[in-house]
Amino acid sequence: MPGDKLPTEQKLMGEYGVSRTVIREAISGLKADGLLASRQGSGFYVATPSQSENTITFFNSNPKTISSVIEALELRASVETGAAELAAKRCLPAQEAHIFSAFNAFRRKVEAGEISEKEDFAFHVAIAEASNNQKFVEFLTLIGKNIIPRSKLRVEADMKLDIEVEKHILEQHRVIMEAIFDRDSEAARLTMQTHLNEGAARYRALARLAQNS
Repeated sequence: MPGDKLPTEQKLMGEYGVSRTVIREAISGLKADGLLASRQGSGFYVATPSQSENTITFFNSNPKTISSVIEALELRASVETGAAELAAKRCLPAQEAHIFSAFNAFRRKVEAGEISEKEDFAFHVAIAEASNNQKFVEFLTLIGKNIIPRSKLRVEADMKLDIEVEKHILEQHRVIMEAIFDRDSEAARLTMQTHLNEGAARYRALARLAQNS
């Protein structure tokens, strides 16, 4: 509940079985969402939710929604980490250019403060294409852009655009892209995993706030 202190990094690592990097990225995202507040020398505390009343009400009245979002993110993580790893190994010059173009399209939307889910999705598809395994592309094309959770919530729960979250996602995209261009398959896999794990952590936190409201 608002005011509750977040457990230590070590405890969270043990509880969720993830690395310190994943925990820190998740905390950074939750801070960007306004869900955590830091107190100097004391740690992190659950903040009063900044999301709209409609979002919290929506989760309370639709308990299956949050599980659906998290399940989608888990599915994405299992598939897209592999796509990013293969892209770092197999990416062709023309595919690099396509990834860079998709990144810039997303960047322009974020910098303009505009809705960017379409461009976000295109970036992930460009990476799937660069894996040179058509099944990755078919998977993403089949599930469509609504695999981006904030797209679903924006429509169904009237969740407002949060420019700080968009900027944070943009930076994560940049790190993933650079790992692929550096042909660092392990970094590409891990950064994609962190990106998607952090998204799941944000929506779990939102669900807890909804349950406590």
